[in-house]
Amino acid sequence: MENASKALLMAGGVLIAILIIAILVYSFGTMGGYFDTENAEKQAEQLKIFNDQYEVYNRKLLRGVDVISVINKVLDNNQKYGPSEYDEPNYLMQVELEIKETVGNLQKGNTYLLEDYIKMRQNTENFTDFKRKVFDCKEIQYNRETGRVNYICFTERIITE
Repeated sequence: MENASKALLMAGGVLIAILIIAILVYSFGTMGGYFDTENAEKQAEQLKIFNDQYEVYNRKLLRGVDVISVINKVLDNNQKYGPSEYDEPNYLMQVELEIKETVGNLQKGNTYLLEDYIKMRQNTENFTDFKRKVFDCKEIQYNRETGRVNYICFTERIITE
């Protein structure tokens, strides 16, 4: 009889130990899910903050100086994530400018990219004219993988007086 009671005590101890281990495993699993959710919320907030600094320019009637501000932000971003040991192609951005130019009696639109803007910036007269132009944000695109803004297109608006 004495052996049977000892066996029951041992079995009860094993069951309690298994129950405690199960509770601990469940608790760690629940906490891991909590931290994953918290991390996802933090990433979503950072993505929103990043995109908001470009989406504010998604409107009509922007001055050239506003477009210059966007371009400078894009250049800074591309320098940060560009060709280096930490190359992040999904984080690179592109800006396209559609500028109307008059040739004789005709107006034609030319498309300029970031590289063209850098050249334009070196010519003081062209750069001053650029600052005075008026633009509309034509399009903003987002990277499918990251959700970040990766393309902005501005088109010049011709204002007639």
